[in-house]
Amino acid sequence: MHYCFITGFLRSGTTLVEKLVHALPGACVGPQPFPFLYYDTKRAFLRARGAGEERYPLGSLFREERYRPEDFQAFLRSHRLTPQATAASFAAMRGYSGWKLPALAAHAGQAGEGSFAEVYRKLCERLPGILGAEASRLLGAKEVFCEEFIPYFLAEGVSVLLVLRDVRDVLTSLKFGSGAAYANRDLPLLHIVRQWRKSVAFALELSGRPGFEAVRYEELVARPRAWLDALAGRWGMPAAAPGAIESLRDQEGREWQSNSSFAPARGVSRDSVGRFAEHLPAAWLAAVEWLCAPEMKVLGLRPAADPATDAWQDLVGGEELDAERQRLRVIGDPRAPEAEQRRWCIFPGAYRRLGSDSGAGSSARM
Repeated sequence: MHYCFITGFLRSGTTLVEKLVHALPGACVGPQPFPFLYYDTKRAFLRARGAGEERYPLGSLFREERYRPEDFQAFLRSHRLTPQATAASFAAMRGYSGWKLPALAAHAGQAGEGSFAEVYRKLCERLPGILGAEASRLLGAKEVFCEEFIPYFLAEGVSVLLVLRDVRDVLTSLKFGSGAAYANRDLPLLHIVRQWRKSVAFALELSGRPGFEAVRYEELVARPRAWLDALAGRWGMPAAAPGAIESLRDQEGREWQSNSSFAPARGVSRDSVGRFAEHLPAAWLAAVEWLCAPEMKVLGLRPAADPATDAWQDLVGGEELDAERQRLRVIGDPRAPEAEQRRWCIFPGAYRRLGSDSGAGSSARM
């Protein structure tokens, strides 16, 4: 049995990827079946380091100096989940809108005690019975915000798909249309930007790692059959049946309609690509392109804002604007100390890629 994990930032296309992978013969992928298990595990790590409680334990890692991502990986390697801890996570999820598979709660006790990866596998093994799937080759789950778990999963033999989407369309989907139905519309601009940049940093750092793939949303929706067939080949899976993508189904066998903030569509649609041009105000566009300029460059995303526009600075303001200017200075300094590389870019590898001109004008292969 092969195991996979799908993650990425909000409104990046993780649900679409989850539905496509689930469409492969012999596959069963759960839609956000146990989100609090990730949050509570990160909280346990923070408590172990004396860092206290945080509302958003899976944060952006921007200016994080209390620990490195490698410290969290070391914690996961030694941490044991008890049946009591797993049960507490499931109990806390009652009433949480981000929990998409509450039926799994009745089976949580069967996961027993073990490492995070062992409990993950055992919980995934309960999914086919709940979803009525005949999974014989692939099991997995999808959850947003969980980039920090990727290196650990890879080391444990779990394949990972990290979904990346144009940050301008992500921002448009979160802040406009019916975005409030899927996420907190009050999320600050910098929170959105920094969480998205974290996804890019992990993609750059893990590029080429066995079992890891960064999925570019824009490329996926342009050629979904080619993408899914290639993935199936790499994972030793049979290709999806004819028509499976054109009439994409959810885990309960119903025709799936995308959760777009603007115009929900059946199956895979390209209509959401570049929607920011119609809906994102000029100041917001200029702000996000300035804040994400290095990441956009390395991903081959061309700026669209008027470079003379400066009203966007009010959307950032004060000390945070100074911090962002310092980040750009560090990225532009080829001799920045490693501590500064990590402070502003999370990984030295990401810092080097963001500061290089090699990705300009073309989509970086990750």
